[in-house]
Amino acid sequence: MKKKNSMRMRKALASFSVVCILFGQGSTVYASVSDGGVGEDEASVSQATNTASEEAATTEVAPSPTEPPAADTATEEQPIEAEGVSDSPNASEQVTPEATPAPIPSEPLETAPEPSEPNPSEPTPGVPEETTPEEPEITVDQSGLQAQVAALKAALANQAAYTSTSFNQAVLSALVDEASALLANSAADQGMVDACAAKIQQALATLVLKGDTSSLTKLVQQAGQVKASDYTEKSFAELQQWIKKAQAILKNADATAEELAPITAGLEKALASLVKAPVEKPETPKPTPPKTTPEQPKENPEKPVEESTEKTAPTKPAESTSSQEAREVTSGDDTVNELDAGYQVDSLTNSNLNGYELPLLSSYEDERQAALVAQSLKTLGAAYGNLTKEVDDQGVPKNFTNLSLTRYLYQEVLGIDLGTTYSAQAKSGAKCDLEQVKIGDLLIWEENGRPVRVALYLGQGKYLMADPEAPISQMVDGEEKEEKGGVAIYTLQGYQEAEDGSVTIEKQADTRTSGSIQNPSYGVHSFTSGTLTEKGKELLKTYGASVDFRVNQNTQAFIDTIAEDARELGLKYDVYASVMIAQAILESGSGTSGLSRAPYYNLFGIKGSYNGNAVLMQTMEDDGQGSMFSIDASFRNYPNAKASLEDYVALIRDGAAGLKSFYQPTWRSEAKNYLQATEYLTGRYATDTQYNNKLNSIIAAYHLTQYDEPLATDAGMIISDASQIPAEYRSKMRYPAYNGVNYNFSGSYPVGQCTWYAYNRIHQLGGMVDDFMGNGGEWGQKGARMGYHTTQTPTPGYAVSFHPGVAGSSTQYGHVAFVEAVGSDGILVSEGNVVGPLVVSYRVIPNSIARSSNVTYIEPK
Repeated sequence: MKKKNSMRMRKALASFSVVCILFGQGSTVYASVSDGGVGEDEASVSQATNTASEEAATTEVAPSPTEPPAADTATEEQPIEAEGVSDSPNASEQVTPEATPAPIPSEPLETAPEPSEPNPSEPTPGVPEETTPEEPEITVDQSGLQAQVAALKAALANQAAYTSTSFNQAVLSALVDEASALLANSAADQGMVDACAAKIQQALATLVLKGDTSSLTKLVQQAGQVKASDYTEKSFAELQQWIKKAQAILKNADATAEELAPITAGLEKALASLVKAPVEKPETPKPTPPKTTPEQPKENPEKPVEESTEKTAPTKPAESTSSQEAREVTSGDDTVNELDAGYQVDSLTNSNLNGYELPLLSSYEDERQAALVAQSLKTLGAAYGNLTKEVDDQGVPKNFTNLSLTRYLYQEVLGIDLGTTYSAQAKSGAKCDLEQVKIGDLLIWEENGRPVRVALYLGQGKYLMADPEAPISQMVDGEEKEEKGGVAIYTLQGYQEAEDGSVTIEKQADTRTSGSIQNPSYGVHSFTSGTLTEKGKELLKTYGASVDFRVNQNTQAFIDTIAEDARELGLKYDVYASVMIAQAILESGSGTSGLSRAPYYNLFGIKGSYNGNAVLMQTMEDDGQGSMFSIDASFRNYPNAKASLEDYVALIRDGAAGLKSFYQPTWRSEAKNYLQATEYLTGRYATDTQYNNKLNSIIAAYHLTQYDEPLATDAGMIISDASQIPAEYRSKMRYPAYNGVNYNFSGSYPVGQCTWYAYNRIHQLGGMVDDFMGNGGEWGQKGARMGYHTTQTPTPGYAVSFHPGVAGSSTQYGHVAFVEAVGSDGILVSEGNVVGPLVVSYRVIPNSIARSSNVTYIEPK
């Protein structure tokens, strides 16, 4: 037992020695403890100790490179046994023979490095390295600042367009430099970028645009040609005051549109309000009127009694005024009565003729054409539906389908049955191109090679058609309404008639047109074999414009003197200017009658006195049966021709003989067209039974219906009120009015400019154009380069770019507008900065410009 404990102690010491050698500096130890007894363990420890000592020595001195390496012999390595493994009764102590020395390596052994202070910058072996999480990269949005810089540079390039008091070039240039430096600074944060953008936006907002002085300059030149001797002292003095105000503001190079507008309006009003100076009226003797007892006309219960009151209906045909002589003159004051503001209307009622004018009977190539037209106009306004026996007071059916309308007209007038199918009607005559169609021909629409629609051609680029059954969506006075389909007049798109009568119809190169009916495929000469029925012959006898008036220079000169005043009054006070002018021609003998000339200026033969002024004259009357007789009557005496026109309007609007509604059926808002107005005047305004026929014939000969629409000029007619848009274009409008919202968030287009409006109008309707299309005249070229579809074909919903100087645009910047509708004579556009900044106006651009190479249409994306 003692021996056994001694052996355990020795083994423990041996193991301790091995551990010490293992962790000693520069020592390499190979321990081999066999499974033998104590002797083996001791031998193994001894061997390990000796070997470790030798290896420690070799770390001090490297072997000579010429010395051969020791023999590669080694003892088998065994793990050290745990205590008690060899504690067997049969185990005995043994001494292991001397071990073979460990081989000396050919390379020197590395010595363990001296311990050193830890380096905090280097990772410690075995210790996880602490890592700092990376901060996410912050992206700065510079687009807003870039847009403001672009707008600022554009303003600097257009310095002349702004007032000098609002434009500080040094400050604006410094802002550009500041912004450019900030954009180039990668360290700039979002707050710095946004602050700079806001600073630029504020600077742009303080810029004030100069007003356009061209209109005012022209007015001053016009006013300067007025002679004081031609007008009353009061009206001329008023004009001079406005001239001085205009001259003063024109000297101000910084005058804004807001400052120019009231001066321009004031000068225009002063010019329009000029009153002709009264011509010295001759002293006329007062002879005793001849004692004649003319045959009294039969009473006309529909005509009011004619007394010398302020508002009485005239009863004298124009033919009787040419040789009138004044018998007695009574004088009053020279003031002009102002029309009652209550007569004014805020909307323009559409004529159902849609620009069509009843031609003179003598102008037709074939009398059958006249009969077809006359009966066609009677069907206007009939509802869409199956043909029934129900008729109106003229004996015309109240309902038509597309097919039944043309079939009815040909059967009623010519006794021809066109057939009950589109194919039959398409084959009813010789096919022709649209340029060769004649009045009365059929127009055929085809789809996939099959006829699907038919209409009757009326001439003047117009056709009569029963609409499809689906309701028609239209813009009426700025509001979208649905109207039931029916019989209406339509216009051939792109129709143009030359002075020699030749017709061209521009082909629709761009078929993506909306807001208008596409042109028919071809025409058909269908009435070549038919003859007039009894109904057709009766239509010729009662044709509404059968008096063969011939155009002459004197009448045209008279029209030129009163037409624009008549147009203005007609549009403003709800009367037909065409009828007004025709009545003036008929009643005054084209301004040649003694009553219509100075100093009386009574164009309409209105009886009574005007502010105490009257003249007694002999006139001829119609007894209602076509027989004429002579009477003496007192007629009104006016200070100028415009006062006579205004008094006519007051009579039509205020009625006669105490009956305010006496002439109401002639108002535009009541009569569906001028033909109905002239028909109602017959027997009421004048006793002449052919009064309407004469008026209609004059209107046809001189094309007076043009004055029922707002004025058109070479640059297009400017319309500030949507209610004044011509009927043809208003009926084609499909888009809601501009909502006033600014969608140009980048500020790339100066507020109020034409580009600003066009951009916002397109975005309002769901389209898109680029923020940087340039000046208005550049949109076409830049749009094409940017990939936008451009065309020369007018198309609703497109932007239209006018080259510089075209349609009254700036000779430097051009202009851009939005196409609202396409008509037969031109296009309707809405635009900004024509009347003034932030004011949206409308204009009809004639085909001479709208379909020329001087404009480009851009389709929004």
